[in-house]
Amino acid sequence: MQFSRKYSLICLLGVAISLASCKKWLDVKPRTQIKESEQFSTRQGFIDALFGLYQRTATDSLYGQSLSFGVLDVLAGRYENKTSTGNWYGNLARYNYTATTPGALNVERKISEIWGAAYSAIAQANYILKNIDNRRDILDDNTYNIIKGETIGMRAFLHFDLLRLYAPAYNTANAEKPAIPYMEQFTIMPQDRLTVAAVMNKCEKELLEAETLLAVNKDIDQIAGNQGSTSVDLFLMYRQNHLNYWAVKATLARLYLYKGDKVNALKYAKEVIDGKKFRFITAAEINNDAGSLASDMTFSSEHIFSIYVSDLRRVVEDIFKQSPNNNNDLRDLYSTLSKVEAMYEVTQPGYGTDLRIPGASKPLWTNATIVNILYVYTRKYHTDNQDNVKQRLIPVIRLSEMYYIAAEAAATPDEGLPYLNTVRVARGLPALATSATLEAEILKEYRKEFYGEGQLWYYFKRKNTVTIPDGVGNPMTEAKYIFPRPLAEIEFGK
Repeated sequence: MQFSRKYSLICLLGVAISLASCKKWLDVKPRTQIKESEQFSTRQGFIDALFGLYQRTATDSLYGQSLSFGVLDVLAGRYENKTSTGNWYGNLARYNYTATTPGALNVERKISEIWGAAYSAIAQANYILKNIDNRRDILDDNTYNIIKGETIGMRAFLHFDLLRLYAPAYNTANAEKPAIPYMEQFTIMPQDRLTVAAVMNKCEKELLEAETLLAVNKDIDQIAGNQGSTSVDLFLMYRQNHLNYWAVKATLARLYLYKGDKVNALKYAKEVIDGKKFRFITAAEINNDAGSLASDMTFSSEHIFSIYVSDLRRVVEDIFKQSPNNNNDLRDLYSTLSKVEAMYEVTQPGYGTDLRIPGASKPLWTNATIVNILYVYTRKYHTDNQDNVKQRLIPVIRLSEMYYIAAEAAATPDEGLPYLNTVRVARGLPALATSATLEAEILKEYRKEFYGEGQLWYYFKRKNTVTIPDGVGNPMTEAKYIFPRPLAEIEFGK
């Protein structure tokens, strides 16, 4: 029974928090079930419940794997283990969403788990919102605004991603087609699906409300090193790991571009850029020693919103092998060196200095010779130092995306090109001449920038891309861009 049709009773995640270190804050563990009246009897109870919401989004079925380097990047043709429909990656790469294979690696199960996990997190958000207005007496105004703003923003954020996965792309022809349920109450009552346009409108409305609420705290307390946070209030530490004020604006930029509203997409992207709360990493700051405290291979200063995954090492060591001895492990996610180098255009003059390319002096890839072919694995998520907090962050929205949105949404290519060139120069590439084809260059940048982060799939869907580079499921159709709702969901409703 799926979470949009009937919520299970939620065991809220009580959080054992210590002011002593950021690691203790980030490595919170669930306690036993707490009664609702007790959970929301203190300020800390609300904070614990909010942290529980973020922990739900960090699971393997959401941004901890499937909606970052897992399912979505397989769909985008990123990896090479897709030659056979006998393994689950091969079926997923061919958009065989109802394929079943023995064991846990099952496409149908993976697609269903994403749906269930997202609605479970939405249920957690609704549980908080169900109580917060009734307990204003125990929350100061700032805490109330921040908790409610983050919670209602996360509810919209999750619904927006569900829409982008399980419904047709937004356009005039699809606007009135049925999409997904929008769960606004903590309830066991079934909810009908709304149209694509109706879900978009609700997401927009709630994100705008979150923007207003979160305006009380525009500061960003980043993970700037591993010495801890500068905030004296634990709740205000590490704002990059919350759907903070700027992350809400960035999500609105995403939403408006998806909607085709380039005016507002540009407006919100520029607000994030001009806010100057985030900055591009420099070549000198990149450290290729994953065992070092200085290692920061996801470029955390650029994270507008990232998810902390305490057990990321478990996943990474399983699928991004540093020393594989064969290519028969169906869990591995790898590419060939030749395809990665072609993606980064390494033979082009001046492109060999790109911070993101493979090479002896570049930290983001590891090589392995398998059956006489040179394969490569991303090292973005290698976690070799247990004290390095930055090695457990998965970027969900990064600064470069705001520049790409601004470039695409600008009134003319001439106005858009400087935004794209800003990212290119920050990555060590030469600026493009005005004769460059902006749209083609934006696509190239999405492919280079978001390897292992899931964003390329959303780009392909929004642009209705017919031929996915290196894909084995081409030509693409509308049906291939839409995840099927779980069978249990269909059984219990429309």
